[in-house]
Amino acid sequence: MIEFCLVGSGAVRANPKRGGPCQVLTMGGRHLMIDCGRCAVNSLHTFGYRVEEIDTVLVTHLHFDHVCDLAHFVLLSWNNGRKNRLRFFGPPGLRDFLEIGIRRAYVLDIESRLGHGKDPLGIEWEVQEFDTDGRPVVGDFGVLSVLTTEHANMPNRNYRFDLHGRRIVITSDTTPDPALAEFSCNADLLVAECSGTQEFLSTVPWGSWHMVPEKLGELARRSHSKHVVLKHLVIEDWCDDPEISKKMAATVRQNYDGQVTVGRDGLKLRLD
Repeated sequence: MIEFCLVGSGAVRANPKRGGPCQVLTMGGRHLMIDCGRCAVNSLHTFGYRVEEIDTVLVTHLHFDHVCDLAHFVLLSWNNGRKNRLRFFGPPGLRDFLEIGIRRAYVLDIESRLGHGKDPLGIEWEVQEFDTDGRPVVGDFGVLSVLTTEHANMPNRNYRFDLHGRRIVITSDTTPDPALAEFSCNADLLVAECSGTQEFLSTVPWGSWHMVPEKLGELARRSHSKHVVLKHLVIEDWCDDPEISKKMAATVRQNYDGQVTVGRDGLKLRLD
């Protein structure tokens, strides 16, 4: 059994109903986390995950809303007795981010805890940076494939998991890209950003960095994905319409006849 959890369905701005980007895949009792944004550590606890039991982390890109809780995760999971060395996968720049933003930034804290007997293995990690799409990685979570798409001129990676005859695709923030359809072909679950309507995104300077519901519907239809989950719902932080995300889902359905779900924090889906 594979379980997906959308830990955080929101984006940059503080929103008590939607934490920042974070997702967890569980298989065989092991957890893999994708991104670690605002409120992720508290939300992991709320939704039944112990941070010390997560030792594999994928990062889509290094915008702060996707990684701002990563230091909290690393240090708390170490403090709580994580037994394994952390494994990180992500774009170029991730290794420097971890060294500068955690190991060097928290050097006094780390030295203090080491001095009180904490296991030094818990503050060590392995990092694999995906310079290009590269070859699939075969590991504990099946076959991991990587696709690079454009987002704000940053190194940006989308992830696909093929395991036990199931396919799960988790997009980063991304502009529409024809390669995503092939990458997501026959996905059992496509978890995709849908930051806002075309009308809304055309009013903000960063709007061209993101996916709109019409393009997401086309992607879902062309890829023959079975189930689409909308995440990264930026528009809710700017719009007074409480139904706006449901309306975006309805727009997706105009181009796609599969299952469409508006993501929410704590949404769990099982793929048997």
